[in-house]
Amino acid sequence: SISGAPMFWFSGPLTEKLGADRVLVLSLCSYMLRFLNYAFIRNPFHALPAEAIRGVTFAAFWSTGTVFAHKISPPGMSATMLLFMNAMYGGLGQSVGAILGGKLQSKVGTVNTFLTAALADFVFVCFLTLYLS
Repeated sequence: SISGAPMFWFSGPLTEKLGADRVLVLSLCSYMLRFLNYAFIRNPFHALPAEAIRGVTFAAFWSTGTVFAHKISPPGMSATMLLFMNAMYGGLGQSVGAILGGKLQSKVGTVNTFLTAALADFVFVCFLTLYLS
């Protein structure tokens, strides 16, 4: 999306200033806001704020995640770590998310699915913040 391009550009300085851990937490908090926005949409134009913060959710996550994966990779294994990150996000994460999200949506409805996703994200952010502190 058009909101992602600037974030890809500014993610390097943002990561240097805040640190990779904080940017990843910021990204997860942005996902939570997007889920809540989608849960309460009453008009198609109400999706615009959620799409506007997509840059923070995906672009900041992806660029900081690649920096973090490179940082923690053993010497000579950077490409393998990036491959692993891509496989976990694009392969396992999106596949399991689509299956579980679809099942949950058919059981509890769209609104409750987004509210559940926001709650799960909130709980994960709380545990992650405790772990990082």
